[in-house]
Amino acid sequence: MKIEITAHPAWVEELVAFLEPYGQRITQHEFFGAMADGSLGLERWQRALVHFYPLIETFPQYMALNLAKVPAGSSIWNNRARHWLILNIGQERVHANWWKQWAKGFGVPGDMLEQEVHPPASMDAINSYLWRVCSYGSLAEGMSATNFAVEGPTGQWTKRIKDALLSYRGMPGVDINEKTMAWVAAHADYDDLHPHEALEVIKAFAITPEEQMRVRQAAKRAMEYYAMALDCCMRVDN
Repeated sequence: MKIEITAHPAWVEELVAFLEPYGQRITQHEFFGAMADGSLGLERWQRALVHFYPLIETFPQYMALNLAKVPAGSSIWNNRARHWLILNIGQERVHANWWKQWAKGFGVPGDMLEQEVHPPASMDAINSYLWRVCSYGSLAEGMSATNFAVEGPTGQWTKRIKDALLSYRGMPGVDINEKTMAWVAAHADYDDLHPHEALEVIKAFAITPEEQMRVRQAAKRAMEYYAMALDCCMRVDN
């Protein structure tokens, strides 16, 4: 049940323009710059891979909360939204295992991600927000925060660092192989359409000015927390 990408109405054009600087704060962050130029130290890599894992592990659950908001009935958009979320929840569960392989390839002990991870508060804030908006917000708000505001910038920064990962090959404690690269490669390549498809679902359900403003706020706040987590990654005391 393919979701076609359509021309945006004026409110979505305004939304995309409004969010651009918030997205750029993520995609152009110095943390990814250090990844891309090979200057990010291994210890900082490892801390980030561990502390971001709760977001990766819980992402399918955020989407399941959104799935529960799809209205009953078999209208075209109810069916499309339901099918899209079910399909992508399965993919995100696979991606959590791929993240573990990435961490393992960069020397994170294998059992570290098998137990509860406690990120610094400024990195965990995005998880608290996504739980709240996906639990208590509308379907459009939840998808705006998760599948648009988080997945959109992620697809961009993974393109930025994909080839740079290979520069870490041969570093002591690092094993770069197909499994190590799987998470980044997936998000840099075939995940590209996900935020655009999610936006089509949002457009179908955010039909009032009030709902459209809530969609805007949800995306903005999710991006702000995303950038806050990246700021934390660059602090020495992280």
